[in-house]
Amino acid sequence: MGDFEDEDFGGFSATGQRILGDRVGAERHKQRLGESIAGDRRETSPYELSFLDDIEWRLLCKTTLGTKELTKFKEAIHNNYFFEMFVEDLPMWGYIGDFEDEDAILGEMEGSHTYLFPHLHFKIGTNMGQIVSVTVTTERDRRVDITNVHKPTTVQFSYSVEWFEDHELPWKMRMTRYADSRFLPGSFEIHWLSIINSFVLVLLLTAFLTIILMRVLKNDFSRYMELDDESMEEEEVRFSRSL
Repeated sequence: MGDFEDEDFGGFSATGQRILGDRVGAERHKQRLGESIAGDRRETSPYELSFLDDIEWRLLCKTTLGTKELTKFKEAIHNNYFFEMFVEDLPMWGYIGDFEDEDAILGEMEGSHTYLFPHLHFKIGTNMGQIVSVTVTTERDRRVDITNVHKPTTVQFSYSVEWFEDHELPWKMRMTRYADSRFLPGSFEIHWLSIINSFVLVLLLTAFLTIILMRVLKNDFSRYMELDDESMEEEEVRFSRSL
């Protein structure tokens, strides 16, 4: 089974999985701290991957998408939404769809098209009986045109699986391929930079508040010390008079 972080599009997930209906949908996982900060939600997917079992093609579900679902998918595609899936804690990413012949400034124009990718191809590498690499690709030949959201469109969501021997990558080095990954957009870097900036700002505000409180407390202590000195002097005067 693969885990993925996904978004709900009117009863469907970003990868075409039916969240509502008779088919068993996603099972929500308990969020970790990092996932909560990033706004991710991890769920168990219905893609069945058996070890070393190649799948040429398998149907996930077949359904008709209405205007509501098509509109949400289309907006997600134009906003460059992508999904993130995990197999044995190894991440892989893929886009929901693609669009063509659009103006960079004006956006969608006459003659432009928006396509949904309903088929995913999983390629999984093994070494000494252990999974060391995973990738997921979308096939452009099987894409579905969803440009006209007012026309109900029947879509077959499917997937295929290919296993291969990756002798050059030992299991202990399997995460090194992700060190220079360029798939994630720059917005993620900006997002984390914003979190760091916010954290630094909180620290600075806390420091300023501490300094202000220390000065106020210092003034109070000084005033109290002066009062104590005056009280001591009065006591000494009284003691001298009594003698």
